[in-house]
Amino acid sequence: MRGIDVYLEAPSRTQELLNIKWTLKAAGFRIGSTWHEDLATTSAPSSKDHCHAKGVEELQACDSLVVICGKDGRVEPSMALMAGLALARRLQVVWIGPSFGGLDVFGAVRRFSTAEDYAKEILSERYSNPASNDTARVAA
Repeated sequence: MRGIDVYLEAPSRTQELLNIKWTLKAAGFRIGSTWHEDLATTSAPSSKDHCHAKGVEELQACDSLVVICGKDGRVEPSMALMAGLALARRLQVVWIGPSFGGLDVFGAVRRFSTAEDYAKEILSERYSNPASNDTARVAA
């Protein structure tokens, strides 16, 4: 899974989003979304402010989408829109939060109850793949 580009979607730039971002980066993933980087120097906008053409373009260049609903479990329309776009492009979708609509029926959707559960999964996958497997893949 290393080297996979991930788009991060959330209602706003939260600590949960930052934790997932750094966990993914530490595991070798590349982050393809930039909306959360731009917010470092500005006030946090609503989700409508970062779901625009640039975000859709960035999503199209990625291999997967990670949607973080947040502690309140509220689903913003932009999060559902991005998940639909990702599924239409046959990208893997990771949904963190309560079940939403019919997303659970798609095989490309993996759902986690909390960001912590997803972070544990990332780390367990990273450390369950020994370096010898990486070497064998490179050699092949």
